[in-house]
Amino acid sequence: MAYWLNNADILTPDGFKQCHAILIEDGMIAKITPSQAIDENDHRERFDLQGKRLVPGFIDTQVNGGGGVLFNYDPTVEALRTIADAHRAFGTTAMLPTLVSADLSVVKKAIAAVDQAILDGVPGIIGIHLEGPFLNPAKKGVHDESKFRQLDREAIALLSSLKHGKTLVTLAPEQTTSDMIQALADAGVIVAAGHTNATYDEIKLALQNGLTGFTHLFNAMTGFESRAPGVVGAALEDECSYTGIIADGYHV
Repeated sequence: MAYWLNNADILTPDGFKQCHAILIEDGMIAKITPSQAIDENDHRERFDLQGKRLVPGFIDTQVNGGGGVLFNYDPTVEALRTIADAHRAFGTTAMLPTLVSADLSVVKKAIAAVDQAILDGVPGIIGIHLEGPFLNPAKKGVHDESKFRQLDREAIALLSSLKHGKTLVTLAPEQTTSDMIQALADAGVIVAAGHTNATYDEIKLALQNGLTGFTHLFNAMTGFESRAPGVVGAALEDECSYTGIIADGYHV
């Protein structure tokens, strides 16, 4: 099966290409070409995008639910399918379903559900984001403080147990040790700081020991002050880490 997505401004590694077309063959991009360059004898179906922008699908690393389902309340493959379907309609083609602070028994169910979803080929599920429960009560936000606990070796074994896809863990670095953060990173887990009351120096140390990201920057963390750059200052200064932003006009 082959068809053209025609007459669009297409985002490529070289920027937007105006009035271009994409040839899709067997579900894969086969060619990108100016619309006027399509052979007039090419009778494959053409879908006119009327000059709209066409971009790669979004990858969302923080998805708590969708389609009327919350992952915390329903950590199952069926729930993941519903969530992914709901977000795909808005351009998200890959995601990390996100579990906020919960008992480790729920964490275990969530990891098992994601593993099975990936094995089953559920479109869009590429791993899991575990936001907590290793957070700071001083920056708990909407999280249930009664679920918070200390990071230990048993927890690290669970957090690194996903067999398929990637695992992202959000934690408060000041609530654990550099050795624990490094152990998570060494186990293949992506470690991010969030819901944290850490100082600038504590974040700098964590960045040297496996921390590579920041969850919803500016929210539930120490801000940038005159003599205390805090988590925000350390994040913006670091050239190698990544930051998540909730760009809804409310969080930022």
